[in-house]
Amino acid sequence: MRSERPPLTMLTFAPMIDSECTRRVLGAHGASYEERDRLFGWVSLLTLLHGGYGRVPLVYGKNAAMSGPAPTARFLDAIAAPERRLLPREQPPRQQVEAEFAIYNGELASDVAAFAYYHLLPQREAMIERFGAAVTPLGRKILPSVYGILRWLFSALLRLRPQRIDDVALRIETLLDWSDVRLSDNRPYLVGNRPTLADLGFMSAMAPIVVPPTYERNVPAVADLPPPYREMVMRTRNRPSGRFALDLYAKLGNEPAHRGSSPVQRAKRRSPSRKA
Repeated sequence: MRSERPPLTMLTFAPMIDSECTRRVLGAHGASYEERDRLFGWVSLLTLLHGGYGRVPLVYGKNAAMSGPAPTARFLDAIAAPERRLLPREQPPRQQVEAEFAIYNGELASDVAAFAYYHLLPQREAMIERFGAAVTPLGRKILPSVYGILRWLFSALLRLRPQRIDDVALRIETLLDWSDVRLSDNRPYLVGNRPTLADLGFMSAMAPIVVPPTYERNVPAVADLPPPYREMVMRTRNRPSGRFALDLYAKLGNEPAHRGSSPVQRAKRRSPSRKA
């Protein structure tokens, strides 16, 4: 008999690609959970209070703490019906899924994050709005004062220098060229005939450069993006790998259950007296 899912909380910084991927993992499993969004940097310290080690997102519950999308998928797979599992039990499909996930959630996600933040961080007001959208009222209040520190932190961690970003953009295009060839057979999913962790890693890594409707809260409107970023989005949307990512979002990208900081905060956000 299948075990009942424990209640879960996701502690994270909302715009991160790994946050997006973990949401998709939770959504694919139909998991009801509470998302607690905190400012970047501070949220890593908070994970230490809940069984984590600094990496975000942290998904935790009774006797469970999973840092990142893959550990979360393995945890939920262990208590899921077979049709919900994101990692096949049999080989070679499982090895293929893990290899695809390493490419897209690893190499591609890292380069896409660097490309996006390099172009977005100079847009101070727009990014204060995006970074503050899901955090606590206190987080929103202090964000303008600490934005410079956050920008420096992202720039240092992602090594956001012009020459590196030129290399990053070339690697993205090269990997997408390779992906376009692989997807030319019109497959419905990356591995097999049902969604796996590989698909969730792919679609979340692609989200910043195709900007599906459910991701629009994390970046400015496409028309307002800096020209190099906007051009990347338009090119990517018009290539096979971009269309594949958008199709995955159309099929799998519904909002997971109970997204939000808490029931009380969600009720406040819906209140007409609260500023949007």
